[in-house]
Order: sequence, then C-alpha cells, then structure tokens
Amino acid sequence: MWVFPLAAAGVAGAFSLSLSKGWRARRRPNLLAWAVALAMFALASGAAAWGLLWGWSSGVFRTYYLFGAVVNVPVLALGSIYLLAPRAAGHVAAFVVAWASLWAAFKVIGAPLDQVALATSSIPAGSAVIGESSRALSRAYSYAGFLVVVGGALWSAYKLRRRNQYDLRRLAVANSLIALGTLVVAVASGFARYGRGAVFAVGLLAGISVMFAGFLKTRPGPG
Repeated sequence: MWVFPLAAAGVAGAFSLSLSKGWRARRRPNLLAWAVALAMFALASGAAAWGLLWGWSSGVFRTYYLFGAVVNVPVLALGSIYLLAPRAAGHVAAFVVAWASLWAAFKVIGAPLDQVALATSSIPAGSAVIGESSRALSRAYSYAGFLVVVGGALWSAYKLRRRNQYDLRRLAVANSLIALGTLVVAVASGFARYGRGAVFAVGLLAGISVMFAGFLKTRPGPG
C-alpha cells in the first residue's frame, strides 16, 4: 500500500513546484498559498509512505497528522480567499491561518501518542493514536477550510459558466476540478482519522491528481 502515498507525494510535489514557479513569475498570493498547501500534502504523503515502509515513529506520525489532517485544507482555503476576495481580506485571512497553524503545531507536537497503536504495518488510526482535543482541532480546521475551498470554487465556476468566452469557460472547468479534488481529499482525510488507511492513500492520490488537472486546465491552450 506504500506505493499510493508515495505516488501522491510525487504528484503533490510536482503541483507545488508548478505553483511556486507561477508565483515567482506573477507574484499572486493565491499561487503561493496553494504551493504551500500542496507541499504540506507532499510531506504528509511522504510520511505515510515512510511509516508503511519502515515503521511509524512519533515524529513520522506527527508529520503525517499535522500536515495531512489538520493544517493543509485551511491553507488551500487561504488560496481561494486570495483568489476571490480583496487583497486586504486575504491578508487578514493569512494572519488568522498562520496563527491557527502555529496553534495546531503546538497541540499536535505536544500531544501524547499511544505507542502501541503506532506499532502497525498499516496507516494508524488517528482516533487510536492521538487524543480527542487534537482530533477535534483536525475536524474543525478541515470542515472550515473545506467549506471555503469548495464553496468559493463552485461560486466562481457558476459565475464564469454564465459567460461565453472560451477562456472563462476553461477557468470554470478548472475551478470545478479543484473543488472536486478538495472534496476527495477531505473525505479521504476523514477516513484516515478513523483508521481506514487504504482509503486515505488511494483517495489522497486521486484527489491531488484531480486538483493538479484543475491547475493545468488554467493554462492557456488550444480548444
């Protein structure tokens, strides 16, 4: 099963690099936020592959849980806010997300872990390894970020679909793909919290691949 999170790490890393290049060229903060979010997905997926291949340590699990189940979706949401809202609103959201991420890191790094539950050959269930306060934080962050990302993408896609220009229709399709990919990843992360490691690994690969397709669709091209 390690091949799926390893592949997801590769796809997420490629997505992050592409977005980073776009940010360096255009300096759009939404691209930077998305690049950071996809780097987080790559870290989480890489940690999952490491744990499946060589065993789970506390550090590997904390990396997997923090970047795969807590802070990744809020940072994706920050990118959507920068894309759709005024720049000032994006800066306020960035401040909130930064402090929320620091608080999440403090909670996850300091949380006691069940070492017996970590001794598994599959992806361990967050519900068996880490305490309820960290899991509640994960749920709150994921739900809030999910609503912003998917709601914003669907809203912008709806607005763009009502226009006739080809480029705008293409961007509407791209936004819809990003929303769908985020939905798949959010559902997969929910399975990870409750020990469905195989579903998480396959869902993560599928969701990141769909988001990557959405990003590629934003590039101008024929037809």
